[in-house]
Amino acid sequence: MHRLSLDHHAQAREALARLHQTARDCEAKVITSERPYLGDIAHAVAEGLPGQWTVDIEHYPNDNIPAHLMDWVWEASPVLSPLVKYRNSGAAILRDGGGTELLLAERPWDGQYLVAALLPSPDHLHVIGAGPGTIAAPTAHAVAASVRSRLLPEFEQLVNLARLREVQEDLDWVRESVEPGTSPAMDLDAALDRFLTHAPYLIAAFRRTSAVPPTGQDAIVLDRFETLLAARPQSGGDAGSGPEPGSTDEAMAVWLESGEALVAVVRTTTVASPAGPSRHTVSTSVPTKPPAAAAGTGRTR
Repeated sequence: MHRLSLDHHAQAREALARLHQTARDCEAKVITSERPYLGDIAHAVAEGLPGQWTVDIEHYPNDNIPAHLMDWVWEASPVLSPLVKYRNSGAAILRDGGGTELLLAERPWDGQYLVAALLPSPDHLHVIGAGPGTIAAPTAHAVAASVRSRLLPEFEQLVNLARLREVQEDLDWVRESVEPGTSPAMDLDAALDRFLTHAPYLIAAFRRTSAVPPTGQDAIVLDRFETLLAARPQSGGDAGSGPEPGSTDEAMAVWLESGEALVAVVRTTTVASPAGPSRHTVSTSVPTKPPAAAAGTGRTR
């Protein structure tokens, strides 16, 4: 993008004249507006958020946000839904590189900027229930402040609740439905893999939000799992080598023995959702077969 400086009026007039002539040659229309470019707003919002965020600007030739993108919006109330009925030539997607994706759009009738969280990919996590509330604010600074203080904490809270639900469902299935010595290895391995994927996030969230350091048995449980996770082979190594033969057996044993205890520890700080327990609860039902998350949906964004 080229930014035109207005400090030199003659140069600015000449550049604008060339722009209009080029537009006429290309049978395009140049429209001036006092509103800031949405891409500038998106980058300003990204700079005001914790961590490193990338910004992708999407342009819609038919002036409508695609319905398939709106299907990915995860919000507590349909604040963004009316946008599909109005002309809206673009939007921005903000990504933090860790799975959080935000949709930024401008509300045509009042110029407010809206930011909503997109659903986590179901290939990694299956979420149910209402999502975090959409942010509406008049400036990039106000948007970033509201996203930091409200949207991101609520998003993390609901994602961790979903992680807890999946972990608990797997443990319930193993405890109630899998007989010793007859467990289906593929389903058990899938459940263990899900646990090892979710556990680092759950433990990190507990460490961050717990008012006091854990003591006694809680501290032992957390230390045991953190030691196990630290010893696991990191992804990105030799694709053909796989994990150490004994590492999976050890992880399986620790998971089956102490998984319930870890869930109980993490739940003490995670279930206190700001939206209230009536809307977002951790499932404790007993599945009679491997949870649906074991198969995955294959749907990607």
